[in-house]
Amino acid sequence: MLLTLAIPTYNRAERLRATLLEFVAQIERAALTDVEIVVSDNCSTDATPQVCADIAVAHPALRLRYFRNAANLGFDGNVNALFGRAQGRYLWTFSDDDQPSPQGLTQVVDLLRQREIRFAFINYQVSVAGQMLPSRFGGGPNRWLPARDLLKTIRFSNSLISACLFSRQAWLDADPGRYVGSLWIHFFMAREILQSGEGLIVGQPMFTMVQSGLEQSRAEKRREGSDQIEYYMQAHLKFVEYAHELPRFSFDRETCALARSLGQREDLHQVVNFKLTAQRYAPRQLMKIWGRLRHYRWSTLRFWCVTTPLLFVPNGAIRALRTVSRAVRS
Repeated sequence: MLLTLAIPTYNRAERLRATLLEFVAQIERAALTDVEIVVSDNCSTDATPQVCADIAVAHPALRLRYFRNAANLGFDGNVNALFGRAQGRYLWTFSDDDQPSPQGLTQVVDLLRQREIRFAFINYQVSVAGQMLPSRFGGGPNRWLPARDLLKTIRFSNSLISACLFSRQAWLDADPGRYVGSLWIHFFMAREILQSGEGLIVGQPMFTMVQSGLEQSRAEKRREGSDQIEYYMQAHLKFVEYAHELPRFSFDRETCALARSLGQREDLHQVVNFKLTAQRYAPRQLMKIWGRLRHYRWSTLRFWCVTTPLLFVPNGAIRALRTVSRAVRS
């Protein structure tokens, strides 16, 4: 088996259906007999099992395997489980709510047949509230690059799980268990695997990341509950940690500086978004976030003069500042 489309999922039955049907259409159209789909369900309470069963019945020749975890393993555990269940030499880890491009799968398969790959970054487009944005990296040619050049070129956008393609053996050899709980297992594992050898950048966009508008996104997070809102903030803090660990993995100063700069630039956005999204939170929660940021940002003036005040001022003050800012810009 050449490729496994590895899809971790949780309570996104209809979005998963759309993703699966697009992949199924490409597999059947191109007669891709060396591609399988593996879905790992993290104890969904919606119609996810039925969606997978219906597609399997409607397409009996399709290699579609559905697994339901006995307990919710968390995001990292669910992704890692896919590598034990897959049969493909390569895994394209794909989010259950992203949309494959019409020829994306066949083009990726063609690349895999040409040369051995340890890690590949798959370029993508972003659709926000129905508006398609330009591809982040244009439509350049495919490129083989050393790890430091690859990460600088993509500006660490392999944080998006659908943008990652792994050699299954390289993943298993790299001891993934230590990154379960990192909230970004694919991101950390790409860093681990890229320490040795080159990685591939697939220049043409092969899928679309679909985002709702900002206010709708915040409303969705509120419905998901305070634990999920905390998850998004903690995920950013993990990126900050990732950036400061890069020197231990022999990355050059320029790559490390870029990662720290991107993280610091995002601090303010993430804090404000967190404060505007959360309906309520405990002081202990804020102190935990502040303590983690202070560990990495203690020497920066911006942390003390901007980030810290915004983290602790009341939500109403931030909303008022945002209203004034919008009025000034308009």
